Amino acid sequence: MKNPPRWAVRLLELFCAPHLREEILGDLHERYGRDVLRAGVAGANRRYLLNVLRFIKPFALKRQTAADSTPSFLHPVMIRNYLKTSFRNLTKYKVSALINLFGLSLGVTACLVIYLITNYELSFDTFHPDRERIYRLVGIEKFNPRADSHPAGFVPNAVPAAVREEVAGLGTVAAFHNIRSTVLIPNGSEKPERFEESDTQNEETIVADPQYFDIFQYQWLAGNPKTALNEPFQLVLSERKARKYFGNLPLMQILGKQVIYWDSVQVSVSGIVKEWGKPTDLTFTDFISMATVRSSRMKQSINLDQWDDIWSSSQAFVKLPEGAKPEQFNAAFQQFSRKHFQKEFKFTPGLQPLADLHFDGDYVDNYSRKAHLPTLYGMMGVAVFILLIAAINFVNLSTAQSVQRAKEVGVRKVLGSSRKSLVFQFLSETALLTLLAVSVALMLVNPILAASQSLTPTGLTFDLFSVETGLFLLGLTVCTALLAGFYPSLVLSSYLPALTLKGQSTLLGGQKGYLRKALIVFQFTVSLIFIIGTLIVERQLNYIRSKDLGFTTDAIIEVNSGRAGKTELLAEKIKQLSGVERVAKQWFPPMGMSYMMTKMKYYGKKEIELDVSAKVGDEHFIPLYNIRLLAGRNFQKSDSLRELVINSTFAKRLGFRKPADALNKMVEFDGKKYPIVGVVADFHEQSFHSKIDPAFIGILPQARNLGVKLQGKSAEELKATLARIEEQWKAVHPDKKFTYDFLDERIANLYEKEQKTSRLVTIATAVAILISCMGLFGLATFTAEQRTKEISIRKVLGASVAGIVALLSRDFLKLVFIALLLAAPIAWWTMTEWLKDFAYKVDIEWWVFALAGLLAIGIALLTISFQSIRAALLDPVKSLRTE
Repeated sequence: MKNPPRWAVRLLELFCAPHLREEILGDLHERYGRDVLRAGVAGANRRYLLNVLRFIKPFALKRQTAADSTPSFLHPVMIRNYLKTSFRNLTKYKVSALINLFGLSLGVTACLVIYLITNYELSFDTFHPDRERIYRLVGIEKFNPRADSHPAGFVPNAVPAAVREEVAGLGTVAAFHNIRSTVLIPNGSEKPERFEESDTQNEETIVADPQYFDIFQYQWLAGNPKTALNEPFQLVLSERKARKYFGNLPLMQILGKQVIYWDSVQVSVSGIVKEWGKPTDLTFTDFISMATVRSSRMKQSINLDQWDDIWSSSQAFVKLPEGAKPEQFNAAFQQFSRKHFQKEFKFTPGLQPLADLHFDGDYVDNYSRKAHLPTLYGMMGVAVFILLIAAINFVNLSTAQSVQRAKEVGVRKVLGSSRKSLVFQFLSETALLTLLAVSVALMLVNPILAASQSLTPTGLTFDLFSVETGLFLLGLTVCTALLAGFYPSLVLSSYLPALTLKGQSTLLGGQKGYLRKALIVFQFTVSLIFIIGTLIVERQLNYIRSKDLGFTTDAIIEVNSGRAGKTELLAEKIKQLSGVERVAKQWFPPMGMSYMMTKMKYYGKKEIELDVSAKVGDEHFIPLYNIRLLAGRNFQKSDSLRELVINSTFAKRLGFRKPADALNKMVEFDGKKYPIVGVVADFHEQSFHSKIDPAFIGILPQARNLGVKLQGKSAEELKATLARIEEQWKAVHPDKKFTYDFLDERIANLYEKEQKTSRLVTIATAVAILISCMGLFGLATFTAEQRTKEISIRKVLGASVAGIVALLSRDFLKLVFIALLLAAPIAWWTMTEWLKDFAYKVDIEWWVFALAGLLAIGIALLTISFQSIRAALLDPVKSLRTE
């Protein structure tokens, strides 16, 4: 059909009053169509222009009087009208409003909680002045020419001082050493007041260079920062520790007070600083001057001149000069390495940005808590997807209900509403619902954080009145309202009153609902990815829990008696207790975070040198953990290393096909040769992320802790035995705190990250499915209402209830099947990448995807069956009596 001249239409729009414009244009358009048939296009154009000019009359002209002016759509009167109408519509369509409110509340709550977690983790150590210039001194270690290179988050003791002197232009260098110690506060002639070692995860006491306070800025409450750590036996305390040790004394009076570490190292308080109070891994509170090391018994444990070994407690930070880049020191570090590491042990210094300290797991240490950056990004993605699913519910239900609101739109347009005002009307409904959802989320966030402390980092809090949180909530509210409401508002405001008032729809694709179907497919695709991920993560964790570790973990505790001393006496006392099956001296249990790697040589047909894990324990170590002997015997009782037991992997790496072939062969360790008297089956020493390494078991001086195998199965029996062990501990160490760890709990801690991932994926799956099902329930309800007469006619014609339920369910189930086809390859790739981090893992099998599909179909059927059955059971007489 031809259209009238556009310039003539614009002329009419230019002078015609807005409240008459749409009606006049409609009448002229209909007349133009008849004139084209009668007089042709040219004649119709002339008549159209003439008809336009005839409306240049007073009644049709624009006026600026108050009586005819229409308030702006952002006028307070209009906004009040929008809100009032929005509230009426939400109460009118209660089911869809409640479904949308529920979905949006879950989505906004998930976004808010995940924002709090990720913002907290990403804010670690971001508050330091000149933080972009602060680096940690790290390096690459290599124990011999044939060994692999490994990143090290610590440095040999002698490196920081040498780097400070020899690497030109490096800036400020500050070394420090982590220590653990019971603290004694002298109390005149009376017994010193005692404070046990901190039970916190992070180390709090360090021995530090004075330059430490040049790199990291503190607020000084007492003392001189320029001289506080210059001399031996000086100590700087945080305000919290000063109050803990000395009570409510004025801070200036605390200066000069004595504090004792390591039972005999007495230092004097020379300064007090205020703790940062912001997220940081540098949670140190007791700063002992580095000069104290050379002037006290500390030099026996901290050798500041040591080059040929490396310990995790030896740390250093660097503050580069302005404009300096870390890359410009690479050549100097290489030269430094060649100069000082000419023997087998090699170490090449490097610089790690302070921003990476909290996230880079390659550079380990004993004070920082590592956050997994990919997990944080994954959580952000989960939040976005959950919010999208909730928004999709809103879009689906709004467009599905558009037929019910079509006449409302037509009446509003006839009465003079513009499309812009209608868009704002419908957006205001979305905004009101979003504000309600945000309000619900604010009420839920603190209970959720309290209930999920095992999943959230320590120290995380919710401050509603912080600027960052306020801006995030504002942005989240606006984005959610636009995401959920913009498209439905455009659809609803596009209806033509001439058709809608006749009961006809003007949506081009609305009858078939292609958009709604696509959005449902998207919802269930996301849900299925979460379901498949949950199944595979749980399979891997079950595999970890059920796989034979090669040793026994039941009812075994580790007693850390090494620092306390008197291990032999304590072991003899515990052995004699009822409820104790066996006691072994050890350094560490077979599996855990702590292990020792060393070098061993075998001189056979050719010389073989291997990196070997040392398991230090006495003759009771192997029977206590029930490690299976494949050949030979256990080593005999001895005060020093005289013979070895190796694992099967070690024997194979030495070239022996059978375990028995390795017996009586000599291997060299620390310059001496020792016979192999036994071969045990392989056992896991680290988590399933790492392969089993060659290992030996033998007695060494480090065996100062105890492993204790308890008898009894009930919790009461175990508690009673532990109480008796504690009594013996206090008899031997009356001033020291009794601590122990169950071995199975220590091993479970190795998979803390995976367990958190499992719980997070499970929660995300439950939330995504719940939101999707609520939306599906709403659409099923709407579909059943729209097809009531069709269902009644089918029943009259003989359709069964089962047939009608199948008819109503078929379309939805097709969409779930399509979602499974889309989700399967995405989930397979994602979980394959996740499993690559494990050396021992499950296979991803086809039945996992089939089970996920069946679960999704079952959930969808359960969701829509209620409405489908209800519609199928309706009396057709009631539905058809108006026809």
